[in-house]
Amino acid sequence: MDRIDVKNIFAAVSDKSVLDPLLKLLDPKSTKFWGTEGTVKYLKNKGFKAESIVSGFDFDGRVKSLDRENFIRVLADRSNKEHLSELRKLKLEPIDLVIVDLYAPDTKNFPESMDIGGQALIRAAVKNYKNVALAYDAKSMDDLANHLQANQGMTLFAFRLKQAKSAAKFIAKRCNLEAKYFK
Repeated sequence: MDRIDVKNIFAAVSDKSVLDPLLKLLDPKSTKFWGTEGTVKYLKNKGFKAESIVSGFDFDGRVKSLDRENFIRVLADRSNKEHLSELRKLKLEPIDLVIVDLYAPDTKNFPESMDIGGQALIRAAVKNYKNVALAYDAKSMDDLANHLQANQGMTLFAFRLKQAKSAAKFIAKRCNLEAKYFK
């Protein structure tokens, strides 16, 4: 699938303002977001449809973005008829774009300060790059905004592949950094 129209987005970011350049390019009437509570509140205040994936007790933030339905949406292979059928049965739409930034690990509170959900979402989007675009830091967000503007709100396969390769390297560096924090 070369072109994917970006209409369903998962977003969980600490600095909500990183979303602003992207939001200027998206139609609030036809774009839907899922995300964590703070990001959802920000998006709703900007006039977008947004739904929190956090429901009830989340073990002090340890599992807030580790939602099964969210991962089903991110990992669904659009070329697989069984995946599409299962999505329809569950009344779910596939995610077109994942936007996640990782919070910095705190060396004084490690491994408790590890970002598990964000890394898992990045890895899921990398695994399914043929079907899902990804942005995970300031540069990838800028690249995404420029790409969407140049392609009328769609992502192209070559862009998704480029972002996935970059994100895989980012996650590898992050894991190496975290490994150094263990004592």
